[in-house]
Amino acid sequence: MTQDEASDIPQRTFKDCLVYLFLLGLIVRTVFLAWQVHTPAFGVPTLDQKYYDTVARMMLGGEDLHLLHGLRPLLYPMFLAVSYQAGGARGIDLAVALQHLFGVLTGVLVAVLGARLFRRRLSGLAGGTLYLLAPVPLFFEGELLVESSYVLLICLNLLLILRAIDAAGGRAGLWWPLCGALTALAAQERSNILVLMAVYPLLAVRGWRRSRQGGALWPLLGLFGGLAMAIPWGFVNKMQSGHFMLMSSEGGENLYLGNQRGSDGITRGLDRYVNYNDRYEDPGEVWTREEYAAAMRAQGRQPDPNPMAVSHYWMGRALEEIKADPPAWLRLMAKKCWILLWNAEVPNNKSFAFQQTGCVWLRLLPVRWVVLLMLAPAGIWAAARRGNRDALWVLLFFAAIYSAVNVAFFVIDRYRYPIWPVMAAFAGGGLAVFIQTLRHRLWRQALGLAAGMGLMAAISLPNWFGAKLPSFQLDYRLRSIAWYEKGNLQEALRDIDRCLELGPDDTAALHHRGNILLGLDRFKEARQDYERTLKFISGDGGLWNNYGAALDGLGLTNEALQAYRRATQCRPPSENAFLRLALELIHRGRLEEAAQALEQLEKLDPRPNPMALAVRSVLARQRGQATQADALERQARALDADAAGWAMKQATNKAPSK
Repeated sequence: MTQDEASDIPQRTFKDCLVYLFLLGLIVRTVFLAWQVHTPAFGVPTLDQKYYDTVARMMLGGEDLHLLHGLRPLLYPMFLAVSYQAGGARGIDLAVALQHLFGVLTGVLVAVLGARLFRRRLSGLAGGTLYLLAPVPLFFEGELLVESSYVLLICLNLLLILRAIDAAGGRAGLWWPLCGALTALAAQERSNILVLMAVYPLLAVRGWRRSRQGGALWPLLGLFGGLAMAIPWGFVNKMQSGHFMLMSSEGGENLYLGNQRGSDGITRGLDRYVNYNDRYEDPGEVWTREEYAAAMRAQGRQPDPNPMAVSHYWMGRALEEIKADPPAWLRLMAKKCWILLWNAEVPNNKSFAFQQTGCVWLRLLPVRWVVLLMLAPAGIWAAARRGNRDALWVLLFFAAIYSAVNVAFFVIDRYRYPIWPVMAAFAGGGLAVFIQTLRHRLWRQALGLAAGMGLMAAISLPNWFGAKLPSFQLDYRLRSIAWYEKGNLQEALRDIDRCLELGPDDTAALHHRGNILLGLDRFKEARQDYERTLKFISGDGGLWNNYGAALDGLGLTNEALQAYRRATQCRPPSENAFLRLALELIHRGRLEEAAQALEQLEKLDPRPNPMALAVRSVLARQRGQATQADALERQARALDADAAGWAMKQATNKAPSK
């Protein structure tokens, strides 16, 4: 028995410790969730979260997914749809709770991975503990984003690969297709993981060079397993793209945005404001499609609606940018490589640092990225000396190739997060071996390990490239939106004012401030904010619609009518503007024009609209069609009684305008 084995714990004790580890994860996440449910943002999706929420609700409503254009995979929205169906009114709560459970399970899997890697169970438990005491994974588990389920699938995939490596004889022929299938399944949440498919032929080549036996080629079955999983998903993806697609991906767009001249490596900046209709769409996707279509028409070509054509176009644009200035691109690559090691969490949507300011628990949890970086080299050294070298090769390959993908695009906390479990496994072994060297007074070895830790800290902690993180401007705007959605308009106004102090030119914030003031019946101030915004954004249908509402509140009905008409003429038009236009025309007694506005709304969105049906019932009643009016009113109230009641009140309670 070696010294390591003598100091390790028995298998039975290890299983008991995994249960304790699971309980530790539950306690950490329960404390965080208890804080989270009382925050304004809880249950109010924004940005990417809003996109996934929208897709999930479209699925539940049986709506046409072709409106999504097919650039993002559907597995995570499917998870949300199931959660919403099971949870009812508490569907978002259920989804977040499940994601925290995924995080706990990931911590347990990190412990199992570490135990296999180091052939030492204590090292595995140390890695699992480090993961479960890290605040960054905890933060992402609380957001309606793919990361928590995606990372769990990655860990399961890695563990399955290690299990397949240890399988003997024909049993390996069963394990490897499962490995490939799980890789392809994870890619239906984020396509970056497809780089792991390279591990299967590489393991086959590695095994063949060692043994020259046919059994060494079993890992190639992982490729067939991946294809077998991807083919049925090709038909699933057809629901939104209209084309058979093995994979939905924004890769071309992100590659361009991460490598265009002027890119800082950490932000995805669009060169113009993007409009979309009243249903939320990701601005990046809208920009991608519109710019591609404009480029095709400028070349006298018809834009291809296939999402892969859009992605390929942007990939070509990215290569053109790189060729235009190779030295600048190489400097950018060096900066991205350092950002990958930087201890700061680079925000993409909500800022982790901003959330820390309001949550003591996120500040108290001790394991930051620099801790993993400091301990990981010692763990890799220990695994190379006494651990499972096949497992070490697989985990190192994954960490390296996935990091390379991050660097190829842009480096943000969400994209770095999938590497956390493997880094925690390495760090657990590093912590265990460092403690062991101190216990056995191996001072020279301990000094060498400490020197490596100091070097990694020196790389990770200082801001060597002078990278500038975004301010909390977006965070204040997102929190203001959450306050607004929950009806707390005074808090919403305070936050949006803070946002505008940090970024006076934030047109989205200025528009939102106008909406808050409109909700407070401060019509004059709302009008001023809308007019300031219109100086920068003149083609946003939603903005013109809200501007019309402010004018209407001031009694300027002629100007309001013009604003509503302008909102219906934008591209895309505001659906709400057609309804407000119909209401205003009813007030003026112009019933035929009001009916035409409602018909235009129905052509734009054929789904049953309770407010439109309610207004139609008012029109029918004013025309003396009582039976039809009653039927329309019943249909409207059955869909949404509150919305229908509001629309009928608006249509009937105002005197006709001159």
